[in-house]
Amino acid sequence: MMTEPQCREIDRLWARKTAQDNAQLPESERHRNLAPASAEFIHALAAGLGAKNLLEIGGSSGISTIALASAAQQTGGGLVSIEIEPVRQAESKETIARLGLAAFVDFRLGDAAEVLPTLTGLDFVLIDCEKRDYIRFFDMLRLASEGTVVADNILSHHLAGYVAHVRSQSGVESITLPVGQGLEITRHR
Repeated sequence: MMTEPQCREIDRLWARKTAQDNAQLPESERHRNLAPASAEFIHALAAGLGAKNLLEIGGSSGISTIALASAAQQTGGGLVSIEIEPVRQAESKETIARLGLAAFVDFRLGDAAEVLPTLTGLDFVLIDCEKRDYIRFFDMLRLASEGTVVADNILSHHLAGYVAHVRSQSGVESITLPVGQGLEITRHR
């Protein structure tokens, strides 16, 4: 379970994201964060699976980073957080440090396509980036046996192509859950 300070930070970041959406700011000026219900879910799932080698593709300003870093703290693992936008990652770093979770996060600034080939044995992955990249990045993952991949925005962005792609892979079980904006949970057997 996440701590009260962690939950307060998630609520603060979500309130800002919601205010930006309501103000209809240009998309480039909005923070694109994971919904709090989804953050709670991925935290519980990663911790419950005992995931030690975690990855997030698209950390934005830190809601998912808080959830997964907290799970890594509980399992004795670590999180690699990939974000291409430097200002958002800088804010996430500050938040993670303030929460005492910095030792559990390896921040990587850059294009996930360049970082993914350097990572192996991933137990738990969150994909929450540009939707056109979901399939490409999923195919680049080098998972541990029984590794789990969670993709966000499945229902809100109608990502039927991604769902069909992951479900067509041999040796996987996959389900869409109506949590937050919709999560596709894919587990390798």
